[in-house]
Amino acid sequence: MGVKPGNTNSTLTVGQLIFLVLALWLSQPLLAQQASVRGELSASTITRDESVTLTVTAVGVDGELDSSALDKDFDVVGQSSSRQIRTVVNGSNQPVTVSLVTWTLELLPRDVGVFTVPAVTVGGVSSQLLSLTVNEIPTGGRRDVFVEASVDSRSPWVQSQVLMTVRVFQAIEIVEGGLSDPAGADIQVQRIGKDSYSTEIRDGREYRVTERRFALFPQKSGTVAIDPVVLSVSVPSDDKSSLGFFSPTRKLTRQSDAITLDVQARPSSGTAWWLPASAVQIDNDWSDDVGNAAVDQPLTRTITLRAAGVLDAQLPDIRIPAIEGVSLYAEEPTRAMGVNERGLVAEQTIKWALIPQREGELVLPELSIEWFNTDTGTIETAVLPEERIQVGPSLATTAQATAAVGADSAGSDTLARNDTAGAPEAVADTAAGPASTDVAIAGGSAASLNPGASPTPTADGAAALVTGSDSAVATMAVDQMPGSASVPGQQANAGELRPWRLATLLLLGLWVLSVGLFWWWRRRWLRGPVGGRDAEPGALSAIGQGVRKTRQKLAPLADVEACCKADDPAALRTALMAWAARQWPRQPPLTLTDLAQRLNDGPARESLALLDAVLYSRTPTPENREQLMRRMQQLPAELSTALVDGRDDVADDPAYQDAVSARHRNGLPAL
Repeated sequence: MGVKPGNTNSTLTVGQLIFLVLALWLSQPLLAQQASVRGELSASTITRDESVTLTVTAVGVDGELDSSALDKDFDVVGQSSSRQIRTVVNGSNQPVTVSLVTWTLELLPRDVGVFTVPAVTVGGVSSQLLSLTVNEIPTGGRRDVFVEASVDSRSPWVQSQVLMTVRVFQAIEIVEGGLSDPAGADIQVQRIGKDSYSTEIRDGREYRVTERRFALFPQKSGTVAIDPVVLSVSVPSDDKSSLGFFSPTRKLTRQSDAITLDVQARPSSGTAWWLPASAVQIDNDWSDDVGNAAVDQPLTRTITLRAAGVLDAQLPDIRIPAIEGVSLYAEEPTRAMGVNERGLVAEQTIKWALIPQREGELVLPELSIEWFNTDTGTIETAVLPEERIQVGPSLATTAQATAAVGADSAGSDTLARNDTAGAPEAVADTAAGPASTDVAIAGGSAASLNPGASPTPTADGAAALVTGSDSAVATMAVDQMPGSASVPGQQANAGELRPWRLATLLLLGLWVLSVGLFWWWRRRWLRGPVGGRDAEPGALSAIGQGVRKTRQKLAPLADVEACCKADDPAALRTALMAWAARQWPRQPPLTLTDLAQRLNDGPARESLALLDAVLYSRTPTPENREQLMRRMQQLPAELSTALVDGRDDVADDPAYQDAVSARHRNGLPAL
């Protein structure tokens, strides 16, 4: 059948068809270079806990990577990207600028088997399908790297120490790697000491072993799970190749088995302060010789409380006793933590200055700390026995008495010599007129008020005057008699001392006033401008700091209020600890009991004690929970009024920073 003349426009000629095919063939390299997405795996066969790297390269494609198709069989544990601009030559030998974007994804398979890695897309352009074989994890001597974790007790007491040992075994070189810390809900973790190294043979293969220890403190009773410890390392791709800067590597991920603890609750009969430890001791030391104690002479006593298997924040405060006849002054206690073979060792030290106020026997009362022995499961008491000190008289009084005795002896000798030398004259005067022998002795000399008397030298240089018939009184007693006139010299001295005394009092008053004004100015300036005045640049910084502090304090309290409305005691405890960390950033409380001790006496402490009983008691009663539900609505208001004034700013005090600078030092003596 022939072709009608009217249809020639809709039919391609042979020349046109050849031209179209040629154009498509010439433009294919350009299209491939400008719009292509290609994927590549770092290995085709891996093990279950080994990661594989998927490299996706997009040329001339404008768009973001969509890797959601990988989520079915893989976990994307790492991702990075880079972008480059390259110039290529198209089919017409013309330079063309195209973008080159590369994504690197680290994939961890979820199961074993042969997988088809699905295509990923960039800007609507898909990559090709890839194949990956995942084998079982090697066991026995075939393992190149593995990690183990163990604990010293699987049924500890609440808030007591659990020693966890993590050991990494490696039979091949590790280029780089990292080991995660133990973690879990309601667990406080503290690393102990430095890593130790050794070698060990397992399944007929020699391994280098790295050992790391941790102290765990479960914060609630019941079942507590410890998450597996994860080891991520990079090792050479070829075990036989030498290590170099550009040597290819592969990543391995190993993890320990999960560990579950059955935490025992606090016993129903116990002390107000819960101190679960393996050993506790309390000692004292004197920096002065107590054998020579005297009135008004200070004695420095240092009390040291040391406990094994606890954090320093768990130590109770050492109370200062009231001792009759003694003035006591105590420094701020210092806390520190160290390490021994049994784990953590916490220490609290406080210094007392004791100033006896009376003579006699001084009795220092016994100091006792009740604690719970986690090894025996019993309550014990660490005791510092009573101490008795003999206090002698004041050193100043003793010196004055000694000087007075010496002066009396010298005066008696002088008078005896004077009486002997002037006996005839005295007898004569007595016969001639009325008897008058009043004598004034001052500064080692005797003087008579009789103008007619003359001094008689003595052997020690003193002048002994014999009185006449007129009566006289001692010069030192003249101004004490009614109607008598003071000595002119004494009036002059009193007049000279009075201005100095007034000047001293005036300077002291000005100093106290300046200190008060400075403190008032500092408090007002930190709170920001008042009365709408413009703030200086320095004030703006202070205002911003105050706003930040206020926001940090109010946000956690809002969480506390939300948990109270939700009637969730466990979440409430977490919110309370977060709120407390805002108030005491330098040394946050770790337990509800510790938090209660830092609040003023009142309903807030009672509510925290009730919350502690509901969460941690072995047999919580429904009555306690119902009472807690009623009190939770008032807890935010109770906390806002129970917070000790200024306590949240104590961390900014340089003296406080110096007191806590000794924390976490090593080298405490072993118990």
